[in-house]
Amino acid sequence: MADINILLVEDEQIVAKYIEKQLTGAGYKVVESVTSGEKAIEKVTTLNPDIVLMDIKIMGSMDGVETADYIRKNYQVPVIFLTSLSDDESFQRAKKTEPFGYLIKPIDLKEFNRVVEMALYKNKIYKELINTRQRFQIAAEAAKTRVWELWVEEDKLILDSAMPSLFGYAQDDIKDIDTNRMKFVYDEDKEYVFNTIRECLEGKSKNFEIQHRIYEKDGSIGWALIRGVMLPSDNNKPKRIIGSATDITEQKKYEAALKKSEEKFRNIFESSGTGMAILGLDGQFTKVNNSFCNILGYSEQEIIGINFRNITHPGDLEKSLELTKELLKTESIEGKSIEKRYLHKNGDIIWALTTISLIRDSDDKPLFFIAQVQNITRRKKYEEQLIKYTEELKLLNAAKDKFFSIISHDLRNPFNSLLGLTEYVTQSYDEMTPLEIKSAISSVYTSSKHVYNLILNLLEWSMIQSGRLAVDKSVINLEELGKEILNLYEESANQKQLELIININEDILVYADKYMIDTIVRNFVSNSIKFTNPGGKIIIKGMINGDNAEVSVTDTGIGISPEDQKNLFRIEEQTRRDGTANEKGTGLGLILCKEFIEKNNGVLWVESEEGKGSRFSFTVPRYLGTLDNLDK
Repeated sequence: MADINILLVEDEQIVAKYIEKQLTGAGYKVVESVTSGEKAIEKVTTLNPDIVLMDIKIMGSMDGVETADYIRKNYQVPVIFLTSLSDDESFQRAKKTEPFGYLIKPIDLKEFNRVVEMALYKNKIYKELINTRQRFQIAAEAAKTRVWELWVEEDKLILDSAMPSLFGYAQDDIKDIDTNRMKFVYDEDKEYVFNTIRECLEGKSKNFEIQHRIYEKDGSIGWALIRGVMLPSDNNKPKRIIGSATDITEQKKYEAALKKSEEKFRNIFESSGTGMAILGLDGQFTKVNNSFCNILGYSEQEIIGINFRNITHPGDLEKSLELTKELLKTESIEGKSIEKRYLHKNGDIIWALTTISLIRDSDDKPLFFIAQVQNITRRKKYEEQLIKYTEELKLLNAAKDKFFSIISHDLRNPFNSLLGLTEYVTQSYDEMTPLEIKSAISSVYTSSKHVYNLILNLLEWSMIQSGRLAVDKSVINLEELGKEILNLYEESANQKQLELIININEDILVYADKYMIDTIVRNFVSNSIKFTNPGGKIIIKGMINGDNAEVSVTDTGIGISPEDQKNLFRIEEQTRRDGTANEKGTGLGLILCKEFIEKNNGVLWVESEEGKGSRFSFTVPRYLGTLDNLDK
């Protein structure tokens, strides 16, 4: 009890001394003894006692009851009356000040101890209640919330004193609120508010929550959130409704702005010519626009719920995943772009410029991805064509350079030989024997024929490159063509002791340019004779391969190295060598063959091994009719 400080208010000095002695003896501490109400208030302010022990009859302009009432209203200090007045009138006056005890002199310490203990406990609870109320008021102020209470039987509406200020009103503005409770409710919302509260009053619901518009003091329209809970009486009928009113005007403005923003985004999203998609953090599509669906050929229903991995080209999946990981790691709000391939519903590959952004909440927590997809397939095809044309142009330039090189070198050398030989014959003719003259003329013929063939090949090649060599397709009997070539080269083969064999069925017909096909086969046979040693074998073979005919010329010659095989059909890397009997060639024959077969929708290839021989083959479209039809 040594910690309990008591302020004693007693105008009788002898009595005061006696009480102080009793209290001190009981372990209490009397911090001061005063005789008037004014002094008591002063000491409460400076000494902050735990308890004020108050007599009713005291000196000064205020009696004990008035002083106790003042202390109750302005200080959180419990007051206990200790008086000789035991009449009911004095007690009723004192009761209105909400004292923590009312004791009759002389003091009974046992009773006093119980009253003090109870007073201190009640005061502690009271302070906690005050603190709680203050915290509630602060929270209510921050939340713009006020409390109201409706007593049903009494039909009495009680409002929080701060309620009017919630919407800009003063107390005078609501003095008639009990008789005009819909005064501030927006006209169009009055019926809804009235019916909702009536259902609660009729016991149809135990609580309610209403959002409605309200007229504010300045004439603007605000929004209120009204909540109420019905408390029943003993007979389970509504006794009173306790509720709250919250100003949600700013919230409604925010919601309206958000709705407007969402509508604007939705309009942009849905009407955009760019494909747009929203994806969850797991990569699943949650929303797509029509443009996105049109790019990939899917309907919205087909694509919602699937993962972007399912429509990404496997070759671009890894870089797509890396991009999403990078966005999740960085705090930047900027999107990142990549060019990637998608898989169209019909299986086509779609090239797209895809920009992906990560949307986060106010706490920087990732929410979802937004992807903007532009179809660049046409651009990519143009780029590929440009690259192809650039490469072709390089090849053409290289071919042009080689063409001029052939003209300047391969034509000059034979002409130099011709000029030198004819000059020698002219100057030495009279001294030459007939055999020498014949040999010289033979050399002139050989050189002239070589130059002629070279010029002919160059002319044909240049006509192909310029598109001036027409393709005149007709039906060709491969067996007859083979026999013609066999007859043409049989003597040359016999001179080198080579066996020339033809193996073509009589019913193989092709549809192609006869001159070009004839030139190709003759070139193959001529090369085989040229590069096969005496005693070797050359086979001309024709067979059916689906809708094509396949023709091949196989020899047992010297073969071709892998390196030379790569350059056989490239004029810019012309490959030329002498035959086994020093036969000469232009080096352009196979290049022309490749051009000719491509003009006839065929394919040409070579298989060779040095020292074992070569097989040159090509395909050409078959004529699917019959010889009988051809005759008709």
